[in-house]
Amino acid sequence: MTDPASKRPRQSRRAQRPAPAGVDPRPSEHPLDEQAAEDRTEGWGGEGAAAAGSAERANEERLRRDKPPHWG
Repeated sequence: MTDPASKRPRQSRRAQRPAPAGVDPRPSEHPLDEQAAEDRTEGWGGEGAAAAGSAERANEERLRRDKPPHWG
């Protein structure tokens, strides 16, 4: 009882779905020649930070000034 279907190699039964819109379907195929955001100066709020960085800095200063009295 040899079935011709049994001679074929097994195929993966894992579901294959297309990537959603706006998502890179193959992220691992890109070269890793660019620094990650946390490794760049802007990621730490240093030189070259975007305009939002100054707004963040202003908010941090406001929070330091407006701390509750029991915080010392």
